[in-house]
Amino acid sequence: MLRKKIGLFLACMTMFCAATACGENTETPDTDTSTSTGGEIVDTSKLGTVDTLVENFWETDTMYDETVLMVAETDAAGNVISLPKAKLLFAPEEILSVKQYYHIDNDDVVTFAENVDFTVEDGYIIAKGDIRENMITEKYEFIGSMPYVTDKALTGEGQFPSIPQSTTIPSTDAGLYLPFTESYQIVQMQLSVTYKHAENVWTGAVPIYHGETLSKTVAKLKAKEEVNVFVYGDSISTGANSSGHLNIRPYLPSFPSLICENLSRYYGATVKLTNKSVGGFTSSQGVNGGLGWVNGVQVALPGLSQIFSEELANYSPDLAIIGFGMNDATLGVSINEYCNNIMSMIATIRARNPECDIILVGTMLANPKALNQAKNQTEFSSYLSRVANQYEGVAVVDVGLLHQDILDAGKHFTEISSNNVNHPNDFMTRVYAMHLLTALIEK
Repeated sequence: MLRKKIGLFLACMTMFCAATACGENTETPDTDTSTSTGGEIVDTSKLGTVDTLVENFWETDTMYDETVLMVAETDAAGNVISLPKAKLLFAPEEILSVKQYYHIDNDDVVTFAENVDFTVEDGYIIAKGDIRENMITEKYEFIGSMPYVTDKALTGEGQFPSIPQSTTIPSTDAGLYLPFTESYQIVQMQLSVTYKHAENVWTGAVPIYHGETLSKTVAKLKAKEEVNVFVYGDSISTGANSSGHLNIRPYLPSFPSLICENLSRYYGATVKLTNKSVGGFTSSQGVNGGLGWVNGVQVALPGLSQIFSEELANYSPDLAIIGFGMNDATLGVSINEYCNNIMSMIATIRARNPECDIILVGTMLANPKALNQAKNQTEFSSYLSRVANQYEGVAVVDVGLLHQDILDAGKHFTEISSNNVNHPNDFMTRVYAMHLLTALIEK
């Protein structure tokens, strides 16, 4: 166990950088600029299906692995005054499992049982246990089997478990700083809940099928032809920070990998992924090149035209997925420049293959309490439709709309984020995949 802790500590220390934008962070690499392939069909019995983890949660009566944080309320002095609880997106009719997939102190997955470790009431999971005074701190704390954080830990008034108090991410609440990490510390406090609920109860945004717009790609998939998928975006598109990216259980792949694997599974086609996304990039750097994050170090990297003229000189994509916007909003790129940059990327891609279908991805939201990161991301995403309307074969998938509705349904930003600022955790990584698969698979 000690060796495992030391190894993780050294891994985090080697990946130390400075935090401002998505990709400019303190602990992990934001991008693997390698070219990867995958999606070859392996089991014909699964044709016409996708993995349960990327089934549209708004269309089923079973929620798989919804991530939650158990949060205890405190008084002004920091004493715990309530049992920790977490709100689920839907009122559960039957809890199937509650798991902690990873914690640095756990050698395996930990499972919690209803009426032993928790109860369910009014759509909340409520931890069972006692509130007792700590003789050392003279503060009242929760004693029970389930991991929890306090409400003050979320705001920065108190310390989040295993994350030192920092001054990296100022809050919109003057004088406070949000907990932040690009490693495992936030994710290890999240639980994954699978449960049954009533059907057709989601009232938020619902992604749509774009088969008519993306007709060339869909036709190739249906014909079981090889499809080359090219992904270009910021650190979110690299996979930051799915559990696979963090190299911890349950090792969920990046959303581009999930898309290709499940398109292959559904259609029986060979789907190959080439992902050249770069942590820290804005759309301007995506066009012109610039400093991006690789293995925790800022290095000079080329823009899209140079990538296509050199490294990918003989490459021709059938489908391109472009995902910029988070950093553009944070770092003050104008919306007009952003739109022009996206159009420049479309021109570069279409110069290589005029028949290439393109999906423009509207980013998830930044933590609304993150003073320097939460800007007008939704406005950037809204302008993607104006860009797409100028072309044939260009669709828009706006993840931010559904992300906002999930937050409005009562989810804490911290329980569906890996870094508490601008990166998805496994649940939001799956939401990205659900959006994009919906665009390409007709139900």
